[in-house]
Amino acid sequence: MSVKAVLRYVTYVMRRHPSAETTATARCLNPECRWTSEPTGNADVCTDMCIQHTGRTGHMTFLREFSEVAVVERIPSLRGTTASYGRDPVFMGQWQA
Repeated sequence: MSVKAVLRYVTYVMRRHPSAETTATARCLNPECRWTSEPTGNADVCTDMCIQHTGRTGHMTFLREFSEVAVVERIPSLRGTTASYGRDPVFMGQWQA
C-alpha cells in the first residue's frame, strides 16, 4: 500500500481596498513639541502642514505615517503564464493549501 500526496499551491495578492483612501499624518519629533497634523487623504496637504509648522517654530524633523485599508484576494490559476494581476499589487505569495 502506498500513500500519495497532492500538493496544491494557491496564489494571493494584497492591494489597497477599492473603496479605501490612503491617510497621511505627521508629528513633530522635537522633544519639547507635541504638534501633530490632522489626518488627511492628501499627502501634499500633510507636507504643507509640516512646512508651515517649520516656518512657525523652526522644528525640522517629523514622523510621517501613511495608512490604508488593504484586502487579500485569491488569484485564479494562471497555468503557464506570468501575468500581473490587479492594479497595484503590494505583495504576492503562495501558500500550500
